[in-house]
Amino acid sequence: MRENQEFRPRILLVSVGMYGQKYLFEATDHDVGGDVVGIVDVADNLEKTFPVISERRIPVYRSLESFFARDRADLAVISSPIHLHTPMVLECLKRGANVLCEKPLCLTEEETLKLADAAKEAHRFLALGWQLNYDRGVLALKKDILSGRFGKPLRLRCVHAMRRGRKYYERSNWAGRITLDGREVFDSPFMNACAHNFQLMTFLLGDTMETAADILKAEGELSRGNPDVENYDIAALRFTARGDVPLLYYTAHPLQTKNLGQMGRAEFEHATLTWGKGQPFLVHTEDDQEIDYGTDGNTPLMQKLYDAVKCTVEGTAPLCGPVAGLAHLRAVRMAQALPVRDIDPAHATYLEEAGDRFVCVSGLEEAFLAASEAWALPGEMGIAL
Repeated sequence: MRENQEFRPRILLVSVGMYGQKYLFEATDHDVGGDVVGIVDVADNLEKTFPVISERRIPVYRSLESFFARDRADLAVISSPIHLHTPMVLECLKRGANVLCEKPLCLTEEETLKLADAAKEAHRFLALGWQLNYDRGVLALKKDILSGRFGKPLRLRCVHAMRRGRKYYERSNWAGRITLDGREVFDSPFMNACAHNFQLMTFLLGDTMETAADILKAEGELSRGNPDVENYDIAALRFTARGDVPLLYYTAHPLQTKNLGQMGRAEFEHATLTWGKGQPFLVHTEDDQEIDYGTDGNTPLMQKLYDAVKCTVEGTAPLCGPVAGLAHLRAVRMAQALPVRDIDPAHATYLEEAGDRFVCVSGLEEAFLAASEAWALPGEMGIAL
């Protein structure tokens, strides 16, 4: 631990145009324990988009190299497109900065281990932005699972889907893409926007507080509802985790409903866990005890930033490191190898709302809910989208 308790880390924000703006606002609206000393972003007129940049006189740079040529950082927060994470993480570590990188870290296990090794060699931490891994209730729940309090896990499922339309896919050149400029992207609701609750399930089953349960095999039904999207945008998936534990996950973007879920259930030998949006992580034991671990959202969304700053001061590392996302990464690659079918255009309608246009697949919500209740894939129940 550092002797100087007044030490305030110098924070570099890398890409603030999309998700990264959450870090910008958190770090400028509140005292996070450190100070933003620079922003790296290629967007023009960033100061007009975010006036706080000019108000705080935060310098904006076009590249990491130009920032590090003039300044230094104790913590770099990276929210750039996924296919840019690896070189940016390596550059920041080389320059002596700890790194908090948004999820997913990268798209291969080899890259993950390379980045983990680079952080170790640099004597810096590399933390990932899986925010549920920072939730204090989730951490307490995982400790109880690891202690054997509920017995062995038997099966887990979750429905987590969010409607996304034209603006979502037009916001970047990689949204919905399988590859971009020869690099894998694999953007889909399962890989990106609705990934958190699947990663949560693997994290809860990890054999240490830092790890997630290995994924051994996958099966599922992938579909493309939006004809303008390259990758799949509907997924009903069944994975087998270490210990032969089935994990079922249902996610999609072409919905009539703005948000479907989260609706999660995990069954153990001696207890059942349920959770959902605005609902607590609630365990019912076989002897009629009820244990409330708190509602998703009780821990602030940006707790990951506060934890990263605190660890920078203390010379420690957040629990959510590179290996926490390995199970999700393996699952993404397994899912990507499955066939994708196009939804019959006759089964889709279009919704115009708030200046946006959404593709909506008829009966999708009902199919997911029915399949989830049956612990099945829609096709196994004779449900055709």
